[in-house]
Amino acid sequence: MSGWIRKLFLYLICVTLLIFAALFIGYRFYNFNKASAPSLSGKSVEEARKLLEPGGLALIVEREVYDDEIPKGGIIEQDIAAGEKAASGEEIKVTVSLGPEIFSMPSFEGQVLEEAKLTLDNLGIRVGKVTKVHSDSLEEGRIIAQRPLPGNVRSNSINFVVSLGPYDIIYRCPSFVDMHLDEAERLAGMLGLKLAVQEEGDVVIYQKPDAGERIKRGDSVEVTLGRPRGIWF
Repeated sequence: MSGWIRKLFLYLICVTLLIFAALFIGYRFYNFNKASAPSLSGKSVEEARKLLEPGGLALIVEREVYDDEIPKGGIIEQDIAAGEKAASGEEIKVTVSLGPEIFSMPSFEGQVLEEAKLTLDNLGIRVGKVTKVHSDSLEEGRIIAQRPLPGNVRSNSINFVVSLGPYDIIYRCPSFVDMHLDEAERLAGMLGLKLAVQEEGDVVIYQKPDAGERIKRGDSVEVTLGRPRGIWF
């Protein structure tokens, strides 16, 4: 009985060794027919194909995308990484650069910022930094300057300098009472004020706000016209 067990044990050992030997030979044979994939990053398609020829590997351009770093025609990425094993005849799929995307940037200077944003949305350009400053020449919300300047640019974003309008200038409201309308309008224009004229007449007989009250440039002063004082006919 012990002799039979010994034979069975030896038989199992032999079978196990044969299995391991077959696996080892198969592994060596499998890898013998494989080559290490080279790095194709930055290479042109033609250069990459020449690098793959010795290993019997094929190149497939899977897609083309815009890229700011890799020049047009250069390979950006590969599906079998450099150093990985690839069997002869296997295909390596790559992504090729179209170069940086070029945008046609319009001029927005003088336009209202919110209107410019609608145009930019349609062009696929995003608004970057918006800096707001006071301006005596442009009303609040209008674009003073832009970067990049108009033309063909690589950037898909734009920065703006936008007007906050003029600085607030505070006055003590002058007296318009007893002034003829043309005199009152001339003074108001010098101070950047607007006159809201009520009634008809030769001179200003009433104003609101009163003389001496605080007002700022751009405010309206209501003036009422009538006859000069002392004239009743």
